[in-house]
Amino acid sequence: MPASIRKKRAALGLVLGLAILAWAGGSPPARAENLYLTLPQAQAMARQALVQKRPRLAYSISKELIEADPRNGHAHYTQALAFAQVDAYGWGLKSARRAFYSAGNDLQKYEAAQLASQLAFLDERLTSSQLWLRRAVQHAPTEDARDETIRAFRTVRARNPLNFNIKLSVTPSDNVNNGSNSPYNIIDGSPLVGTLSPSAQAIPGTVATGDLRLSYRLRQSQTSLTRLKGRFYTRQVRFNNPVAGLSASDLGTARAEAGIAHAFAGRGEDSQWELGLAGGRTWSGGDPYYDFARASVQRRQKLSENLYLSLGTSVEEQLDATVPKSDATQYDAFAQLSYTLPKGGRLGAYVNYRNVDTNGTNRAYSQWTGVVSYTMGQQIGPAVMTFSLGKSVVDYDRYSVLLPVPGGRNDDSVFGGVTASFNDWGYMGFVPTVSFNAGKSRSNISRFDVDETSLSLGVRSEF
Repeated sequence: MPASIRKKRAALGLVLGLAILAWAGGSPPARAENLYLTLPQAQAMARQALVQKRPRLAYSISKELIEADPRNGHAHYTQALAFAQVDAYGWGLKSARRAFYSAGNDLQKYEAAQLASQLAFLDERLTSSQLWLRRAVQHAPTEDARDETIRAFRTVRARNPLNFNIKLSVTPSDNVNNGSNSPYNIIDGSPLVGTLSPSAQAIPGTVATGDLRLSYRLRQSQTSLTRLKGRFYTRQVRFNNPVAGLSASDLGTARAEAGIAHAFAGRGEDSQWELGLAGGRTWSGGDPYYDFARASVQRRQKLSENLYLSLGTSVEEQLDATVPKSDATQYDAFAQLSYTLPKGGRLGAYVNYRNVDTNGTNRAYSQWTGVVSYTMGQQIGPAVMTFSLGKSVVDYDRYSVLLPVPGGRNDDSVFGGVTASFNDWGYMGFVPTVSFNAGKSRSNISRFDVDETSLSLGVRSEF
């Protein structure tokens, strides 16, 4: 129906006839077809029908209103409530969706999104319910309404057996290949090979990463939780300028894994254990690199009201897809402290030890890494700031460059960064982040003297 005719019908009123008389309990006059209601009167009557638990009448009136104006958000909202009263949650969700997209202001969008979330929840479509709550957050009229909606989102997420998290980033960098900062290859002060190829030197470009994590709850009790878990990670590179002997796609990597994790409470209420098994495959340059299987155990301990300690270890078997004799066993162990400050900030400390045991050329190493971090409890302007500083020491005790290197290869690195999260600029609970990172590595083999600075643009979930 053309818009001009719809407006004319709305201005003149709606003929509702016998349906309205039945609602009013009267008997039809001789000329019932001349009974008219204005648009506001019809909408008020539909709402009153809902109050009186007469969903069929409310549906009939809202249907007439929608036929007069398909963009009538009030009528779609009323129709969704009518469906809810007869437990037709799927149909109600469709009407609530139309109400949202027909809404004329943020308050109407907030109310329609809240209703859509409730109907999706009642229809056991929990992921859809979470999505509608994110839309409600975006249009919340007050901070209290926003906080209440976020709490509702967390409640639904806890009920939903399916959980997923995605992180995306784009990072311009002056060293996308971890290349040397010098064109010369020197070992312990003595030239060995001479100059390095352009592909072994630092290459400026851009790195794009995506990290998708999924989990599905299989079983839950008051003291334990069992989940299926999956992850897919990819890192793709683009060069600012062509590089002889190397394609940007050669530096692309990917990792896919799936597994199972079982968490359970320890003795008392202040500790939790998690056991995990996982397996998968990694790719390098688009080709399979190695398959892996991993077993892990972690413990999280509450030391005080604001202080938590996490400990963990894992063993990973890696089956090389290119050179069988390069199969490896990787051992990891970590410890992490997290302290919440009185004004909401956080202090963190992390230590990791890794050992890779393999007969593969130049792949066996041991590494210590330590990182300290601080997240501010209050915003600076529009941003929440996080600062980090770390150090890493790597020892390749069986390293060769044409011939075995006396004493092996030793790398010593320092790195740090600052991340700004712009919570006030978020959309549906997803907020932009900007990170500046810098690192410097020094080695007894100058090929591994590496300097890098990068600026990363990303997106993360606020809740």
